[in-house]
Amino acid sequence: MLVIFCTSCAKTKPSSETTTTTKLENDSISIWIAKSQKPTTTNEEKLKLQLKAYAFAENSSNDSLKASYFSTLSYNQIFVTDSSLFRKVNKRAITTNEKIKDSTALGIAYWDMGYFFQGKVFKDSAFYYYSEAQKTFEDINENALSGIMYLNMASIQMQIKDYTGSEANTTRAIELFKPLNDNYNLYNCYNLLGILLGDLEEYEKSLIYYNEALYYLKKTENSKINELPIINNIGIVYRNTKQYKKAIENFESVINASNILVKNPNLYAKALSNLATTKLYNEDTLGIHNLLIKAIDIKHQEKALGSLASSYYGLAEYNLYAKDTLTAFDNAKKALKFSIESNNNERLLKTWSFLAGIDNANATEYFQKFTILSDSLQKEERKQQNKFARIRFETDEFIAENIELESEKEVLSKQKKMWIGIATGFFLLGLSIYIIINQRAKNQKLRFDQQQQANNQEIFNLMLMQKQKVDEVKRLEQKRISEELHDGVLGKMLGARMILTGLNKRATDEAIQEKSKALGSLQEIENEIRSISHELSHSAYQKINNFTDSIETLLSNNKNIDIKTFFHFNEDENWDSLAGDVKINVYRIIQETFQNAIKHANCSYFEVTFHRDDEKFNVIMSDNGIGFNLNKGKKGIGIRNITSRMDKLNGSFHIDTTEGQGTTISLNIPIQIETKKIINNNT
Repeated sequence: MLVIFCTSCAKTKPSSETTTTTKLENDSISIWIAKSQKPTTTNEEKLKLQLKAYAFAENSSNDSLKASYFSTLSYNQIFVTDSSLFRKVNKRAITTNEKIKDSTALGIAYWDMGYFFQGKVFKDSAFYYYSEAQKTFEDINENALSGIMYLNMASIQMQIKDYTGSEANTTRAIELFKPLNDNYNLYNCYNLLGILLGDLEEYEKSLIYYNEALYYLKKTENSKINELPIINNIGIVYRNTKQYKKAIENFESVINASNILVKNPNLYAKALSNLATTKLYNEDTLGIHNLLIKAIDIKHQEKALGSLASSYYGLAEYNLYAKDTLTAFDNAKKALKFSIESNNNERLLKTWSFLAGIDNANATEYFQKFTILSDSLQKEERKQQNKFARIRFETDEFIAENIELESEKEVLSKQKKMWIGIATGFFLLGLSIYIIINQRAKNQKLRFDQQQQANNQEIFNLMLMQKQKVDEVKRLEQKRISEELHDGVLGKMLGARMILTGLNKRATDEAIQEKSKALGSLQEIENEIRSISHELSHSAYQKINNFTDSIETLLSNNKNIDIKTFFHFNEDENWDSLAGDVKINVYRIIQETFQNAIKHANCSYFEVTFHRDDEKFNVIMSDNGIGFNLNKGKKGIGIRNITSRMDKLNGSFHIDTTEGQGTTISLNIPIQIETKKIINNNT
């Protein structure tokens, strides 16, 4: 790919001076890329080098060079961990190559992005960019590259079990590779077809394709080492068709290959595990345990989590065959763990099914998990298949629409002025309607606010009159206590004092008796003062609450109706410490709700409850009426009034109602204590 890319960028032969400069610049970018990809380079150093190369490419004044630099960076940035930087570089590679119309480099840029998304396991995005690359290569008759894109798309489709689409794209790739005698890619195509048909359990066709793959592979270099994965795959087909002897021969052929452990330890471990399970199915248990343990050790070293799940599953099957259920359960749990960590859903399904068979106590739970995952995988695969088909369809449809739009361009240009005039007329009409409606809404809101202000003033006057009444009661009570002290207590104390003064001059028995009587009178006065003191103290705790009195008056003034009213509140709370706006708006909301209950609810009782803490004042109003449906029709003026008043108080409210089961309205208001009133009370 890199060779094709480099040759496609050179469109004209530059002068010797330009050639030297370009070579030095390309060398600089190549050096920075090479340094960033060294294992010893830290992530911070890598990022600096990559950003340096990006800035160098961006600052290039020549469009062809800029496209070449970004294409080179896009190709090499695939292996960098900074995804955002790669996508930024790739986007510039696409736009610059589109600008200079370098189709080969453009197709390779799409290929880079598809490979990037495939590495990130975003299959739909990878499929889309491979599709874009394929169409680009097809347009310029780059059959080899077009075939590779078909093969990449087929591989992704196989992963999501879109076997029909995968087989179709693989066939297209073969049709492109055969005239080119591209033996290596033909080997890849037939190997993929072998895997596809194996998954579809068409094992005879699968073997035919694997043998076809071996045929083309032998025409390439290093065919010996590359044929081992196919031999392993053929062994799996034989195992699945219960031809265990042939399967064992294939797996042993892989294991005994020269330097296989060094060259491909993962394949060696897989062959060991496959050989062990095949012998187990053939009921030949000799050496199975050692084969599986050896495979597990290698896979641990290679950190092959998905493959580890398979080996632990095979070991669990062996333990169960040996009737060691406890060890089988432990190894199945390990297989479950590595299946989850590696997102190996197929192995996860098999493991849950296995556990359900040996763990009867939790069999139902395993079966439920199996069913849920199986259903979700089927839905996801179907969704991905539909998405891939839609990507292909929408792309072709987009091209067709562009052709059609091009032919209609002249007609649209003639109609443009007419539509602009119509659109302008509709816009002005709509603007006029909007202004009229908006102005009417503002006028209505102004009238509503004025009415609310008048209502608030009325409530304030009512509460002020109530306070005056309470103050009058206090004044009368103070006058009564003053008269009691003056006329009763002081008179008695004066009489007792005069008697004691006269008796001080006499020392007779009669005088002593008189003194005793005077002392008794003083004791009576003491008791009377104590009684008055207790009465005053009791009165101090019986606070006259103007706000609560107003609510009680509101509820009790409707005597002509057959509705029982209840008002619950903590009498020890100082409800008058609430802010004036809170009291006025709460009073008006209760009044409105009560009137609605009388008129519409057909209820037999109406209840109001006050509750407060340091932060919130809660009011609950409920009735046992017919209720109503909140979701039907428009909101009435009552609900709009509550919404408006609660917005002013920065509070919230909730309506709980069901037809035939009454209505409950809850207010939640932040508390604001009137500082002025507290100061006055302290004074």
